[in-house]
Amino acid sequence: KAMWEVINTTWSKKKTSDNEIKLEVEGKIIDNSTEVAEKLNSHFLLIAEKTLEQNNGKIQTTLPPIHVTAQQLTYLRETDENEVNTIIRNLKSNNSSGLDEVSSKILKFCSEELALPLADIFNKSFKEGKFPSALKLSKVYPKHKSGSTLEACNYRPISLISTFSKLCERIVLRRLLDYCAEHNLLTNCQHGFTKGKSTTSAIIKMVETLIDSLEEGKLTTGIFLDFSKAFDCLSHDLIIRKLENLGMAGTAKTWFQSYLEGRRQLVELRHTENGICKFVRSRPQPVSRGVPQGSVLGPVLFILFTNDLPQYMANTCSTLMYADDTTLVFSETSTENMAIRSYISLNMAYQYCHNNDLAVNTTKT
Repeated sequence: KAMWEVINTTWSKKKTSDNEIKLEVEGKIIDNSTEVAEKLNSHFLLIAEKTLEQNNGKIQTTLPPIHVTAQQLTYLRETDENEVNTIIRNLKSNNSSGLDEVSSKILKFCSEELALPLADIFNKSFKEGKFPSALKLSKVYPKHKSGSTLEACNYRPISLISTFSKLCERIVLRRLLDYCAEHNLLTNCQHGFTKGKSTTSAIIKMVETLIDSLEEGKLTTGIFLDFSKAFDCLSHDLIIRKLENLGMAGTAKTWFQSYLEGRRQLVELRHTENGICKFVRSRPQPVSRGVPQGSVLGPVLFILFTNDLPQYMANTCSTLMYADDTTLVFSETSTENMAIRSYISLNMAYQYCHNNDLAVNTTKT
């Protein structure tokens, strides 16, 4: 991280500030900040749907039945003042915030006073199985990636959610991971968010596979899968179905349903004028799929969503996973057999994606 900070500082180029953004739409240049914000928000909300268009008409098979665990998580255990206070103290201190403008730095400053009322609010949320609607609105600002600054597709949406949401999610995350660990629900192929595993254990597993293959005189191929807009494409209905397969029920299930549904986002363009920070916001629009960017639960929900991928691929290859990074590994005695296995494995991966509303990024895989 420190190295990249030095590189970016040394090679930094002039960035397009929010108030300078202009867009070309149907041959016309739009420079009105409010209209630009509206166009960008609409574009960002359509990214997932456009990504999934490549799946149309390509579904070849249906997924095999997935084993449903006999265990159940029917409710979320209550929190208390001490747990809330501990999690607040462990938050990274920064000035970024959601629409409520409450940063983690501010929250940590008054954690002793807020811990008890926040615990009461979160417990009410858990008991009723409802995520607070006030925390479902995300603030998005556009970050230019490369290419023409006049094209909306050249901007990346950076989403900021409420610090209170992150706090509540961390409490839920503890309970979710404890439940998965207690009942051994996560696939052994997953090295992310698993106690005792990490990127190091994933690399070690890969090296061990290569060594075993070499000792047997075999060739080994690794296909590194890249999912297009993975977190943005997830179907809310499919997420809940996958959680049900893992034993989610009762108010625990309805809480996650409430957490995913009814979300909205707006785009904010900010600029400094005469030393004063001003902003223009688009109208909030509904988010129909995906997990919230920048959220605490998002990456873990994706892991649970793809928890059945190794089972689906078991007859064709081994699977090595770290969060959303997935590698298909297999060994063969000849290049001819290797080519056949590669074709079959990729085809199976495509089928899995098509049946789960995911898309393979063919340029990065």
